[in-house]
Amino acid sequence: MLLLAPKLAFAEEWWKDSFTIEGSSPCDNNDSRVTFTDKTVEMWEVGCTLDKVQKLKGLDVVILDMTCSDDTESVEKRRALLLKLEDNKVLRYPEYQVLQRCSELEASSSKP
Repeated sequence: MLLLAPKLAFAEEWWKDSFTIEGSSPCDNNDSRVTFTDKTVEMWEVGCTLDKVQKLKGLDVVILDMTCSDDTESVEKRRALLLKLEDNKVLRYPEYQVLQRCSELEASSSKP
């Protein structure tokens, strides 16, 4: 059982990172930037607390149930589905946006 733990931990971590909409750059000061952690989702002018994370068995998919608030202090419940794509990008529903990792954008922009 201990041998499976690192693989499972890795599989659960793929969605925890900073992303921006594919084709936009750079990530710094980009209003499409979104950061997913194990407890929060941070977007431009909106912060969310994760209420529940559901993983779909056999798929690289997570469903995030969140409580979100913005600068006006309005609070709303939201749900998002994240699907890992083969090219290390993430498809986010219901926005239907392909998200690219900021770390990969920064790496590609620093190449000569």
